[in-house]
Amino acid sequence: MTTARAGIPPATLQQIRDAVDIVDVVSRYVTLSKTGQNFRGLCPFHQEKTPSFTVTPARQMFYCFGCGTGGDVFTFLMRKEGLEFPEAVRDLAERAGIPLPASQGFSQSQTGQRKRLEGLHALANAWFQQNLHDPSKGRLALAYLAERGLELPTLKEFGVGYALPSWDGLTNHLTRQGATPSDLAASGLVAAKDAQGSSKSARFYDRFRGRVMLPIHDLSAKVIAFGGRVFEEGTPKYLNSPDTALFQKGRVLYGLHKARETTPHLDSLMLVEGYFDVLALHQAGIHRVVAPLGTALTSEHAVLLRRFVNTVVLIFDGDAAGTGAALRALDVFRESGITVKVVVMPEGHDPDSYVRAHGAEDFLALQEQALTLLEWAVAQRLEGATHATIEERTRRVDDILRILAKGSNPIEKNEQIQRVAERLGVKPQLLLDRYSAVLDRRQGGARSQGKAPTSGNRRNETREFREEREIVSFMVQGSLHPEYLKELRPEAFRSPLYRRLVEIGMRHLDAAGGIDLSGFFAETGLDETCRDSVAELAVSVTHFEDRDEYIQGCLRALSQKHLRTRLDELIAQLRIAEREQRTDDVDCLNSQIEALRGRKAGLASSTLAP
Repeated sequence: MTTARAGIPPATLQQIRDAVDIVDVVSRYVTLSKTGQNFRGLCPFHQEKTPSFTVTPARQMFYCFGCGTGGDVFTFLMRKEGLEFPEAVRDLAERAGIPLPASQGFSQSQTGQRKRLEGLHALANAWFQQNLHDPSKGRLALAYLAERGLELPTLKEFGVGYALPSWDGLTNHLTRQGATPSDLAASGLVAAKDAQGSSKSARFYDRFRGRVMLPIHDLSAKVIAFGGRVFEEGTPKYLNSPDTALFQKGRVLYGLHKARETTPHLDSLMLVEGYFDVLALHQAGIHRVVAPLGTALTSEHAVLLRRFVNTVVLIFDGDAAGTGAALRALDVFRESGITVKVVVMPEGHDPDSYVRAHGAEDFLALQEQALTLLEWAVAQRLEGATHATIEERTRRVDDILRILAKGSNPIEKNEQIQRVAERLGVKPQLLLDRYSAVLDRRQGGARSQGKAPTSGNRRNETREFREEREIVSFMVQGSLHPEYLKELRPEAFRSPLYRRLVEIGMRHLDAAGGIDLSGFFAETGLDETCRDSVAELAVSVTHFEDRDEYIQGCLRALSQKHLRTRLDELIAQLRIAEREQRTDDVDCLNSQIEALRGRKAGLASSTLAP
């Protein structure tokens, strides 16, 4: 990895860093909240209940104070996605639109596989659509779609197609277009007949057969996967592409590219349960609608939604499955920063059937009575509670209080407690007292499972090398002026880590005598022994009334410690020289000791001066 990174010019890496916002990249995986100049969230690299993961956009660095993982945007993507360095660079460079020629250490296979897979999906999409609109092949599939009320303009706009019932129609088509066995295997469009064989020798068959095909797009409108729906006999009813280099279904929402395209200034989105709900609503003129891909909502979905909107309306069927899905959404959207509302469809309807039966205006009117997710969850548990037994009411109250503990808005929590008290005919204070007990139990569990412990050795080391750490922290954050940098001597640093960082810093001075941070971060990013520590120092925030005075104090203390250590060494050498009666060495050492004592006294007097 180091060699690959070293083979790419630092200027190219810095160009990518400058073009890509680390907050945007991290937000694909972590729900971040702004705290001052930084962003904070739950660490994606270890289990925790209290956020200790920090991102500093000013320095394009991240660091977790719980598990000690840190680095730049390349490091984050490598650790999160399990990528090699060239793959992370390629991914970010493509996102930023920065070309990476093979001369910069990227082979054609590294830079080309994603493009080839995108090409295969485009070919498959065109083939599926051609089948659907071919009267001799797609007649039954088109009739099924027409029965569902879908019109040709909608089908064409979303690229809906049809997979023939044959076992190898798509496989043969893609092979004729030049697809290699390895790319076919990696695409997810086909499956190997011999699962034990290599991709080069394996024989393939079509994964999707006899299905209406719905292409799944990324945010740039490229086809990256498919969902297939049977319309005659067959199981499963829905079949999605497997996860591939292009596609992870827990991180994609169907229809999001269309919602962004048709509504440039999104303020809210409706989240429905299925593909055909999206198609029917879009056809009715309701474009702010997306759906998960046959999976439960994930935290990655919440992060994706937070990038574009502040409000999400969950639209669920009124059956037990829909109610359960809505309740599970509490955990997904907790601390997401998104306002979440819930619409439960009238009995016997889903969005697809309702909008066809009653029209877009009536469907949108349902949202006017939408409750917040917290309100709705509380209301669910209150149903029938008034006439329940004391034991049942107590159990429901505890359920409600646990639900309220998942909310993030203290005002809404208080209002809900008041409403619950009125509904049950109890004093609000009783619920507040009970809420505190439930919250204490919940937080106690969080404490036992929360932040990874910090070793005592590390804390002791921080105390021992406090001034060294502070000086290096200022250097890493670009806060050491050239006049202070001139005073730095690597040999004055007793910590091997901080000494090494100062040595690297001295190699990256710019023309004005300051630190060239781009070069510094590029070099430290190569070294796994100091990369996490650099990230920690870069994201640390400390406030001072007088920063310059504090830096000067740290420099004086550092010099005093260095002089004290050097004096101890010289005195030890002097004693040895005196025992061995080496007169010349004794005189020389005495002279050096006196000079150091004079410098030490001078530093002490400058410290005491007003």
